[in-house]
Amino acid sequence: MSIFLALGMDLQSVITASTWHPAVEIKYEELGNLSIGSVADIAVLNLREGKFGFWDRNGFKVKGKQRLECEMTIRAGNIVYDLNGIADPEVIKSTQ
Repeated sequence: MSIFLALGMDLQSVITASTWHPAVEIKYEELGNLSIGSVADIAVLNLREGKFGFWDRNGFKVKGKQRLECEMTIRAGNIVYDLNGIADPEVIKSTQ
């Protein structure tokens, strides 16, 4: 996702290209969105500013000024990844 930002895509297009478009391609439109009735799969992202380098699949380096980092992943309503321990364990227990 970060390399697409470095190549000039705007953030909204990057998110759509990484969520909704793949869901449509594999014919699972219930994924890739947060509509009523869809599965609660959520990535909480941090958009960092700075100097970053990304390697493409051909071995060429692409320089960028922004980088997306995953802070938390929620799968089917459950926290499955929490990079910096920002979730309150007591709140998590009470919602399960």
